[in-house]
Amino acid sequence: MRIAVLAPTPPWVVHSGLETVAFESAKGLARRGHEVDMMCLNSGERRMETRDGVRVFYAGKRVGTGIPAMDHLLNSLTHFLTSHRGLAKKYDVLYVHKGVAVPQLLWKTPSVKYSYGEFLHWSPVTLTNTAIDMFDIYTSRKVIACSDFAKKQIESFPLMKGRVRMITPGTYTKLFKPETKNRKLQSKLGIKRGERVVIFAGRVTESKGCGDLVDIAGMVAKKFKNTRFLFVGKYDKPYLESLLKKADANGVRSKLIFAGDVDYYDMPKYYSISHVQALPSHMEAFGMVNIEAQSCSVPSIAYDVGGVNSSIIDGVTGYLVKKGDKKSFASKISLLLGNEKLRNKIGAAGRRRATREFDWSIIAEKTEKVLEEVVR
Repeated sequence: MRIAVLAPTPPWVVHSGLETVAFESAKGLARRGHEVDMMCLNSGERRMETRDGVRVFYAGKRVGTGIPAMDHLLNSLTHFLTSHRGLAKKYDVLYVHKGVAVPQLLWKTPSVKYSYGEFLHWSPVTLTNTAIDMFDIYTSRKVIACSDFAKKQIESFPLMKGRVRMITPGTYTKLFKPETKNRKLQSKLGIKRGERVVIFAGRVTESKGCGDLVDIAGMVAKKFKNTRFLFVGKYDKPYLESLLKKADANGVRSKLIFAGDVDYYDMPKYYSISHVQALPSHMEAFGMVNIEAQSCSVPSIAYDVGGVNSSIIDGVTGYLVKKGDKKSFASKISLLLGNEKLRNKIGAAGRRRATREFDWSIIAEKTEKVLEEVVR
């Protein structure tokens, strides 16, 4: 098939779950023998490059005003106006991750929309994107939802019954795998031998529950004094300062490590030095970091929100905790830190599930079937 993938940016420009899923899906389809082009925005000039068998067209320039609502609006409009660039030839199908699929209107090319659970977040900042996502859902032949929660949500919309498939994001299980502790990284981060590590991976924001995790760290530290909480992800200084003040109030400032943004392909090193992975997000469409950690045999603990229960099997590959129940969250962390046998058992179960269900090669095969169904 000749496939055009529409996404706002590639993951090497803006690193987030959406960008990662879009490009890794494109790579997987290219490896299965399809001709795959990806249309996106960049901070530079219009150009084309080939990466991992995928032709990447930078159709327009990203806008950055510093005002989130304005950036959402202007970048959505820019993508709308430029996403057809490079699509001069006929495609068999459009795979729409973000951006209005102009060619499906101009040339009646069938399309498949991938939904990241966009309708979990209603706000003035995301209103434009939400409207575009709704347009794409109703103009696409099929919709792929990232979790059971997202699937049920979209199926509740008028006329959507029977048009939604569930295919989760994936991970590279040959890259994200159990490995010996990276002593060099431990030394760089100031982690001493014998110290336990609880890792948080993702944007360091309030919506990701980082404030909750600092409170949770205060509870865990009372029982396990040699535990460090490692935050791996992008943060801004004002929010970091607020977290450090909260840490001072909990007496755990010395227990926190902020590693900053880390390349996707370096993350296995960080999981290798971790005992437990924590994701106290207030809302998640799926939780990709959960399956990355589990693929490395690290148990996951998360708030049971949105589609997280598609990435964690409670009591098997990790634990799900009621949103806001910081005491129970701390209790589950303490349970795993204090019981190596249980931790290893849950870690092994997570690894088995990751290789069986979440490898990108499996995700590509499932995606291929939906795209072929639409083309037929």
